[in-house]
Amino acid sequence: MNPIINGTAGPVLQPPRVRYDPTRGQVISLEYESAGVGVTSLASLFQAARINYDLVSSGFKSRLIAEATGSQLGYPDVSCDEWQILANEIQIDLRQHPDVLAMEEKYPGTIGRVARDVQLYEQGLPPGNPPPDPGSIPTSDMLFYLLVTGSTHYDRSQYVLQHQVNVSNVYNGNIADVNVEMIYTMNQLIAEVTNAALWTFPLPPRLVRKLQAIPVPTPKNNFLWGWRKLASKEITTASNRISISTEYWLEQWGCPLPYKSVGPPTDQQ
Repeated sequence: MNPIINGTAGPVLQPPRVRYDPTRGQVISLEYESAGVGVTSLASLFQAARINYDLVSSGFKSRLIAEATGSQLGYPDVSCDEWQILANEIQIDLRQHPDVLAMEEKYPGTIGRVARDVQLYEQGLPPGNPPPDPGSIPTSDMLFYLLVTGSTHYDRSQYVLQHQVNVSNVYNGNIADVNVEMIYTMNQLIAEVTNAALWTFPLPPRLVRKLQAIPVPTPKNNFLWGWRKLASKEITTASNRISISTEYWLEQWGCPLPYKSVGPPTDQQ
């Protein structure tokens, strides 16, 4: 005997449920009910669109709850910003060490004389003339010692500002690939990452203060101390989301060659 079904056989949409998740963004839940198995036809449509759903079906009543973030269900996309200050470890030529550069500025030609003596030492010959200025000691002696023992570089931390944003996989906005491979001064970077018109969650004040506390190195001709913006990376994640990652690396970069600044670098800050 076939069951007697009361109600609407087709899917009936219930009031939508909207909640916010700080990782996934705005999460939309749509609930459909029907008499009989009327909502089961929606399951294949949601599956093809990679939209999560939960289906309970019987011969008398069926219910399907679809859950998605962003515009997949016709709602505005809400992005989630995450900021991190990280540190690379990079290798710098010993001759670029601040103490060595200060020695060279005070006693011009000392680096070349030390390099000459290193070559003579490796050939089993005595030091050349003229010798390094006595005032360059002990830095010149230490540089000589490090070079003859095989050390050519030293390790140093490099600050990295990383921004990650989580968006729907149908989001069409360009939010990361602007000014790639260009240099931001500190002020230019902070002005951008704290602009509430550009981010759902701009860089928080604590991280701004940390950036502002980074010591400014001694300026060098044809170099700009600033943040080089790298190309973005995109990774698919759960719930039909895309994680977009962008990094800014702080260093003294050659400018205007090989890199250009975002705008006129009116100062080194």
